[in-house]
Amino acid sequence: MKKRVSLENFLYFSRGFRKKGVSAVVATVLIILITVAAVTIIWAAIIPMINEQLSRGTVCLDAVSQLTLEDKGYTCISGSNLSIQIGCGPIDFGLADIQILISSDGSTESIRLVADTATVVGDLPGANEERTFIITDADMTTLAADIDEIAIAPIVSVGNMQEVCDAMTPVIVRYC
Repeated sequence: MKKRVSLENFLYFSRGFRKKGVSAVVATVLIILITVAAVTIIWAAIIPMINEQLSRGTVCLDAVSQLTLEDKGYTCISGSNLSIQIGCGPIDFGLADIQILISSDGSTESIRLVADTATVVGDLPGANEERTFIITDADMTTLAADIDEIAIAPIVSVGNMQEVCDAMTPVIVRYC
């Protein structure tokens, strides 16, 4: 004879009362593994971004502390030419260009020494060097006779990008 399954037994089995859940130890191990995997993925994505930002900051800090606009008599205006003497300290920081900020009557003009003049990267000052650069009226929209002061900002290479750093204290330009 076949036993008839009562309604009570049917409800008992169909609701899953006999099913066993995941034990507390297995659940804890799974949570720890998921947490470790999430931290590893986040760590691998964020650390390179932080390192890139830190390298940019230190390169600009080195550049600003090493590059100087000299006021030793060679930074002056002679006729329609502007002479600028730029010095570099002992640390090589990957100087790619120099931005020159020319102030005249309350406005500032910006030119790049390598990009906007006939200067090449090899002419920029190296470690423990000073170089004098002559910028003509053809390179500037401001006439040399109208210039009040100038400042410089180093442009450094960071990886395959160029970073423009902060400008230095301006120097009042005199006639030669």
